[in-house]
Amino acid sequence: MCVLLLSQRVELVKRGDNANIPNEYNFSQTMLRIKDPKKSIEFYSKLGMKLLRESHHDDAKFSLYFMGSSNVPDGTDMKTMFAPVLELTHNHGTEDDESFQYYNGNEEGRQGFGHIGFLVDDVYAACDALRPMHYGFRKVRW
Repeated sequence: MCVLLLSQRVELVKRGDNANIPNEYNFSQTMLRIKDPKKSIEFYSKLGMKLLRESHHDDAKFSLYFMGSSNVPDGTDMKTMFAPVLELTHNHGTEDDESFQYYNGNEEGRQGFGHIGFLVDDVYAACDALRPMHYGFRKVRW
């Protein structure tokens, strides 16, 4: 079920029947639209995430990829876990369209989305590990 709440889209999904989670709202996922699933999955994998599940809806022309922390056991039913996941939504065909783009929420007149946060032991070492991958940085604080 989807609910419109304070102009933000909030998705409510029934928890799995065998979930050991108290009956309360728990943060479950963040969804991002992506242009190229191969590149996006590779990027988040390099940040220590792993692909937990994917589903393809060819009739509706989209695919979903759910990424979780590396410590989530393989085969875990996402509806029974407490830790949140990152849902990557790919609309088929966008990867081949050179002019197609999604906005990141930081463009003039399109502010909104800010960032996804990761905890690391050493920020400087993490940045040093990402630099050779040529993903680039929007801000670097030293």
